[in-house]
Amino acid sequence: MDIERIMKQMTLREKAEMCVDGSMLRTAEMPQHGIPKLIMTDGTSGVRLLDVPDEDPKTALFIERVSASFDSEDALAATIPATCFPAGSSIACGWDAELAARVGSAIAEECKSLDAGLLYGPAINTRRTPLDGRGFEYFSEDPCLAGDLSAAFVNGLQANGVAASIKHFVCNDSNYLRTISDSVVEERALREIYLAAFERVVKNSHPATVMGSYNKINGVQACENKWLLTDVLRNDWGYEGVIISDCGAVKDHLAAFRAGLDFEMPYSKIAIDKLVAAVESGEMTEAELDARSRRVIDLALTYAREGKEKPVVDFQAHHALAREAAEKCAVLLKNEDHILPLDAKKTAKIAILGDWAEHPVFQGTGCAIVNARQIDIPLDEMRQIVSDPSALRYEPGYLDLNHVDETLLSRATEAARQADVAIIFAGSILPEESDDYNRKHMNVEPAQEELIRRVSAVNANTVVVLMNCESVVMPWIDHVKAVLDMWYCGEGCGNAVAKLLFGVANPSGKLPVTIPVRQSDIPGYLHFPGENHTLLYEEGVFVGYRYYEKKELAPLFPFGHGLSYTSFAYRNLRLSTQELILPDQLTVRFTLTNTGNLRGGEVPQLYIADGHARLPRPAKELKHFTKVYLDPGESAEISFTLDARDFAYFDPAFSDWVVDSGSFELIIGSSSQDVRLRADVRVIDTTRRALPITSDSHYLELFQNDRVKQAYFDTLIEWGFITREDVTPALEKHLRIAFWGLKQHLDLLVPYRISEEKIEVLVERLNQAARL
Repeated sequence: MDIERIMKQMTLREKAEMCVDGSMLRTAEMPQHGIPKLIMTDGTSGVRLLDVPDEDPKTALFIERVSASFDSEDALAATIPATCFPAGSSIACGWDAELAARVGSAIAEECKSLDAGLLYGPAINTRRTPLDGRGFEYFSEDPCLAGDLSAAFVNGLQANGVAASIKHFVCNDSNYLRTISDSVVEERALREIYLAAFERVVKNSHPATVMGSYNKINGVQACENKWLLTDVLRNDWGYEGVIISDCGAVKDHLAAFRAGLDFEMPYSKIAIDKLVAAVESGEMTEAELDARSRRVIDLALTYAREGKEKPVVDFQAHHALAREAAEKCAVLLKNEDHILPLDAKKTAKIAILGDWAEHPVFQGTGCAIVNARQIDIPLDEMRQIVSDPSALRYEPGYLDLNHVDETLLSRATEAARQADVAIIFAGSILPEESDDYNRKHMNVEPAQEELIRRVSAVNANTVVVLMNCESVVMPWIDHVKAVLDMWYCGEGCGNAVAKLLFGVANPSGKLPVTIPVRQSDIPGYLHFPGENHTLLYEEGVFVGYRYYEKKELAPLFPFGHGLSYTSFAYRNLRLSTQELILPDQLTVRFTLTNTGNLRGGEVPQLYIADGHARLPRPAKELKHFTKVYLDPGESAEISFTLDARDFAYFDPAFSDWVVDSGSFELIIGSSSQDVRLRADVRVIDTTRRALPITSDSHYLELFQNDRVKQAYFDTLIEWGFITREDVTPALEKHLRIAFWGLKQHLDLLVPYRISEEKIEVLVERLNQAARL
């Protein structure tokens, strides 16, 4: 359809209406111009389409139904049933881009069956702290992993005809007073960590929309932040899609649109009126409004489902995919004495303990909750796998997570005492959704903690199965034999747990975050969730494993860690060159072999260490990874291609990505700590960069460049302030240890003899020398 022809026929008000939510989760419908409504839906791990009336958003019934849908007790009842896939934090454990794409494609199929053409997801904020209440939706503490998996999810979703909305742009890393909280972050940390995952998705997958976040960033609301929406997203990254607000994230309607916002939610007559008035008064040009309206119209025409065939969803196939995803994303954290897998054919007595074995917790709450169509129960699935179900004794151990029931606990403890193996189901839940939605602690729930303590004291073969929204601390880790972390892994949780425990499936997940020994170890611990509405990101670029390694602080389990029932060997590392001259690329190759007796999945991870940069850098940083499944004895040739950006850091002094020439170490491992192969490569960047020299520059900076040093002395000799004989190592040493800047020192060195004009000439000469 000819958008320009439509635009010419539209009134100013109609253009403004296209830029504001038409009704809850819908764009404005304008049949007179052939513009269909685009139905949008929540849900990062499945479709969460509200069962609300499709009518005027001002009606009392509409408001009542929508409000009820956000109450934890009514959320599921107000949501149409759909497949519940693993949450983002669980999918990330798979480190499997192909799996993420398949899940995205399946969710798209269910969206289309409900006439929804846009999904509010994936959520890709950085998991800066495990205390963030929405961390279960997010992928990783690392932008490479979060960005590549999110890009794959977006590819799967959009290739199947449903628009993605990557969110929440950016630094929505706390859920306490989130609409007024100010995330104070230095630009380097923004560029290298918090923006980097979004950048990878924008450049690699071209998401149809980007959703702005609730919070402020360095004093400016995210959805009203021109630097963020226009300078970075549009101009630096070349984004051409639609920029939308989170629901209620806009405070100043006109400021948001002038900053670069295209579409505001929820419905607001005031926003429409202000847009029209701004154009009529000249405060905003009609061309600016046209650009925003045009993008929204194009989005609606491309992804609206009106007139398109509804697919018939194979929900059994989707449930099978949910099971597969849960299985591939589980992380075996500990497996002492190879206690796992258990033998399903032996008649060993096994105690299954914990109410969650019967009532699993497999997803988060709020806007991410899915009305799961089919839920696998761990206890039922285990009974189907073992040859003698009577060998399994189940005791709930707890019902109220915050209260220790001595009767239930005693029964569970006695069952464990009589068993050969005790399996405990435990984990963490989210607080009730409010504007103080962050977790208050990292422990498993109190009744579960006591169950683990009591059972592990009477049974040396205790296995803990975790179902957790985010990382948990494990003060009991030395008293249990194994820990299988399922995270919030969706409706296929029960089947996956049973298969993994009894060896029908082989765990292959890896941690997308670092798990600390104690809560006080986490980055940002002293300042989270902030003071006086300000959240200071004081650790800069040292987020997650970057922080632990720089501090030499041992974690409980490192980033990238995950055990298997088989083993893998890494060998024969080769580089395409020993000296890389940018912008050429470097290819890294090596051989991976399954040296065990079972088919399994492994995740080779490539990190780069830069020990010579001008600015402080992490000990190493993840740059590439892949997921490989191999049969026993099978080998695969793994290759990664590295370019300039892989070696670069962001230097605010140049407002650019910089590579300092020198030797870089390539580190290949099975985790960030389990290093298997190493090699050095010399990287040369021929780009000439020089820090701007000012009258306040220090000699320590000036004399790093021999040309600048020579120009400095030559100029002072030319002007008669010193002689050639005065230029001695002693003078240079004196200048280096002086604590004054250039002008201040010259005022003292040659008092009353150097003018402001001469200082300006000297500074210009030094800058010219620096640029040579």
